[in-house]
Amino acid sequence: MAKTLKVALVGGPMYDGLYARLPQFEKASGIRVEIGFRGDHPSLNQHIAEHGRDYDVISTHSKYAPSQAQLLRALDDLLSGAELASFTPSTIELMRYRGALLQLPRLVDAKIVLYRRDLFEDESIRKYFEQTSGRALEVPKTWDALVEVAGYMHQDDEHAGFVFPGKESGLFGHFFEILESAGGTLFDDDLKPAFESDAGRYALETLIKLYKDAAPKALVDWHYDQVAAHFQAGKAAMTTDWPGGYHGYQNSRAIRDLFDVAIYPVGPSGKRRVYAGAHSFAITTSTTDVPAALELLRFLTSEESQIDDARRGSVVARPKAMEAVRAETKPGSREERRLKILEQTMRDCMAIPPKFPTYPPCEDALWGSIRSALLGRLSLDEALKGAAAAVRKAASETPHPQPVSHKGRGA
Repeated sequence: MAKTLKVALVGGPMYDGLYARLPQFEKASGIRVEIGFRGDHPSLNQHIAEHGRDYDVISTHSKYAPSQAQLLRALDDLLSGAELASFTPSTIELMRYRGALLQLPRLVDAKIVLYRRDLFEDESIRKYFEQTSGRALEVPKTWDALVEVAGYMHQDDEHAGFVFPGKESGLFGHFFEILESAGGTLFDDDLKPAFESDAGRYALETLIKLYKDAAPKALVDWHYDQVAAHFQAGKAAMTTDWPGGYHGYQNSRAIRDLFDVAIYPVGPSGKRRVYAGAHSFAITTSTTDVPAALELLRFLTSEESQIDDARRGSVVARPKAMEAVRAETKPGSREERRLKILEQTMRDCMAIPPKFPTYPPCEDALWGSIRSALLGRLSLDEALKGAAAAVRKAASETPHPQPVSHKGRGA
């Protein structure tokens, strides 16, 4: 009887393409792969919290793995130094928690700006902006300029100035990166909330202005995919997105020849900060067949698999895979500009959340208060104060799992 591995995977337009390669793995290995769950990360995390021990291999993330440490089998004794050396060293470091390697990296995420080039080049739009503002219209270089230009571009929900996720990790991420670009920080050295500050007020006020003056009112119920779909349908002037979603913009009939890319704006501190992290795959401690699970893990993070991800736009963790895709890029193209922007972003601007077990519920507590401020249910200071209290409560009520160093049952 063929071996079967049960897996739980993150799903969505930027992830699903890789899974089409699973039949190749099954044919070559004789191991059947059963996808027991596939969904967005919030749904996946909840499912893993309740049913994680039913799986052999799971999708996870550098910011989520610490909270799952007791479920994840340490990989240090399974992989050689030569194997790990084929990944970017900084990415492998992201895969560690308290010294233990709990995951292998799939791709590295850092956002860029996407904008409608045709709107910014439209002569009537440019002239009116210059007349009313006294300045030339250009792609915003600061968050203050983005607020101004997005408000100017906004007509109605079908012709929005700027779209961004209005809930969950996407909303949190925009607050986090604007906060840091204003010179603030989420937590102090003791991991206590530190965003009740001038920088925190600036970040929240910026999001409130963008929502009120430049975004569809339904945006507070949108996650990443809904935001991308709105821009791809030609209904917004600007947005931000992860590398892995890029193929959706390239393939959009409405805007594929009309959009361009830009680096993130800077904040009032002069810093450019971009919410970032790394998606990964991991083996669970409950697997009964570690060798088979390791074979699948190697396949999912192989050079061939990462080239497949990179061709759809992702920035992957293997330098050789990125080199292969870069060699296919036409000089002077939008794709060449995009890769250069991403390289600069990942070199200089990554804002990576701290790795600690109670991080996920802290993030959830924070975005809920931010959303309430967008909706006008809380004042700016009430939202920040409530968020800090909710974060402290979430941190105190969540267990602190340790990495499991012993070998899994199938080792």
